[in-house]
Amino acid sequence: MLRSLLEQYYRLETHKWTAWCTSVVVSLLTLFAFSIAVAQDSDSESDRVYELETIIVTAERMKNPLSASTAATSVLTAEEIRDFPISNISDALGLLPGISFFNRDGLGRDPLATVRGFYGGGEAEYLLVLMDGKQLNNIETGVVNWNSVPLSSIESIEVIRGGASSLYGDTAIGGVVNILTKDEDVQRTRLSSHVGRFGVFSAQLRSTGRLRERGYSLFASEERNDGFRDHADREIENVGGSISLLDTSRASLSISTAHNWVRFDEPGPLSGAELAVSRSQSSPFYKFDHTTERKHRAGLDGEFKLNAGARLSGYISGELRKADIIRTLQLSPEFADTKNRDLSTSRLASSAQLTFDTLPTPFDSKLILGVDAALHFLSSDYYQFFLGGQSDYDDQSSADRGALDEKGDGDRRAIAGFLQYEISPTDALRLVLGARFDVLRDAFEPEAPSEGERTSTTHSAFSPKIGLNYRYINTSKRSGNLYANVSRLFKTPTLDQLFDQRSIPVEFPPFKISLSNSELEPQFGTSLEIGAYHRETILPDTLTAEVSLAAYTMDLEDELDFSLEQFRYVNIGESRHQGVEAGLKFYIQSNINLFVNYTYQSATSQIGENEGKRLKAIPRDTIAGGIRASHRSGVSGSLILKSVSGIFLDDANTITLPDYTTVDAKLSYQYGLISAAVEGLNLLDESYSTTGFPDATGSGLVYFYPAAERHLRVSLSIQM
Repeated sequence: MLRSLLEQYYRLETHKWTAWCTSVVVSLLTLFAFSIAVAQDSDSESDRVYELETIIVTAERMKNPLSASTAATSVLTAEEIRDFPISNISDALGLLPGISFFNRDGLGRDPLATVRGFYGGGEAEYLLVLMDGKQLNNIETGVVNWNSVPLSSIESIEVIRGGASSLYGDTAIGGVVNILTKDEDVQRTRLSSHVGRFGVFSAQLRSTGRLRERGYSLFASEERNDGFRDHADREIENVGGSISLLDTSRASLSISTAHNWVRFDEPGPLSGAELAVSRSQSSPFYKFDHTTERKHRAGLDGEFKLNAGARLSGYISGELRKADIIRTLQLSPEFADTKNRDLSTSRLASSAQLTFDTLPTPFDSKLILGVDAALHFLSSDYYQFFLGGQSDYDDQSSADRGALDEKGDGDRRAIAGFLQYEISPTDALRLVLGARFDVLRDAFEPEAPSEGERTSTTHSAFSPKIGLNYRYINTSKRSGNLYANVSRLFKTPTLDQLFDQRSIPVEFPPFKISLSNSELEPQFGTSLEIGAYHRETILPDTLTAEVSLAAYTMDLEDELDFSLEQFRYVNIGESRHQGVEAGLKFYIQSNINLFVNYTYQSATSQIGENEGKRLKAIPRDTIAGGIRASHRSGVSGSLILKSVSGIFLDDANTITLPDYTTVDAKLSYQYGLISAAVEGLNLLDESYSTTGFPDATGSGLVYFYPAAERHLRVSLSIQM
């Protein structure tokens, strides 16, 4: 497998690599030279905590050093998020190997994730996203509202790449992102504000500490922008926090809540011809598209130590969401259908986990036993809104909701049991055996245009995993770990893929059809992954390097795909996902960090007329590099470069998205409690699109989502 990947790697076009490397070297050397100069006055790095030494929880649902993980794992800290030119969570995750984002609004506020060759296109998600261990993915599609977690609330982000079904079940087929917000041990309050081009304004508050001996965290934010493109306004408001109700040496209990309000317009894609006229325009077909959404979440977390080596932990959480969505489906270059969806969803989830940190065995061993359960409910009403050709949309300046078209209620009931056993025969070797069994029952009952029978389906999945981690060296100057895992993973169809009632008008009886299919089955896969973590002290107290490497192959069967022949979702796909993810970090004294990440993805179809062809919209090569440096005078700077190449937009691999490279930079100055910064985004003023698609009717047109041109952002913050 590795030989095949390397052969494909060396067949890449040499001139593209040369051009990229030239831009990287010129840009990084400039800031690197500045960094070396300021390094002369820096403090010792002896107290620095390196990434591979970080204690994480998400990877195996228990505390372990990152370097001891049996999967590809990364961590982002609040400091990294604050120091780099980052304006949203997708920007932050882009600092890590293996994860890429496309955006549809031009400013990155409507991102779509791709990881390990999985891409849902905004209609589904292959990445499980958690906030303090609780799921954020929307109930009907699994898609994540990345705007529901402000950057100011984040203490750290833990990311697992690759299938994690043995611990997290459905949706975790591409990976898991856990956004952690609690840090009640540090008394700190931070206020920040940002203004910039395209009407960008944001204000954020984060406060943590102890109040009358009770640990608390609090966050609030507001963001507005006019959008890079016409008809792309966006308003976001968030507020939330947590407080400890009980905190003793034996037991803890805390309550948390989070609330999100978002209102935004959608400009839609542009054809190549429209793009040539103006990158910032909006297609007239999407002039009515608008979403208003509010989400409210609350949770109760607790832990109880049964004895010195065993503890019981868990949570119960609830969520209410209401969305008013006006969305257009462009059925051809000359015709579109706009409908209004009134959507209500609710979720009740709970988890209980029994952890044995020590067991009476000859070797060091640990055991986890747990149960997850969730109830998901949705109510969906579709209303007629507008229908017609381009001239009809051009002439219509406003429209109102029409008659009720479709109405129905659905639910998903899920329960799962999981266990993981860890044994360490030696100090250097760690073996992990895990398994999870999920049962999901989905049901839907249509109420309009006529009442129908309740349709239900039940699916189950068994997801085992075997992993090992071997520490091949551990000295004061260097440490290194090798790991490998084999696992079974799965993903169930979303409720919308199963039951969505939105109809599409056709010219033959019954004159409208639905894309959903209640007979869909889950898709399954087998994953093999090998990797390494290594840390090397090159110059004591001056230069240390960390390397992470992962290579994987995943075979998927019964994949959910869209059939043009049946014009609905079906289980017809088979694909092979292979790739390499490499990360390199340099720590120079205590004030300079430099990183370079490379991600290679090869996701190919294994069935049908496109057998052997790469899956559309998946980047073959993604390279990200960055550096940040600070000086005791208060001046600091950072820079990020990102290059994306090798994206096909069609199944036959005949249409290629132009490659692109972006550069973002940030210059900051801190004086006492006050910090000011200037950020330059897309400094090269690259005219690029992050994704696109060909017209399904065969007209030959290709549609794109253009990204914003060069722009600046100014920020001011106060930390107390």
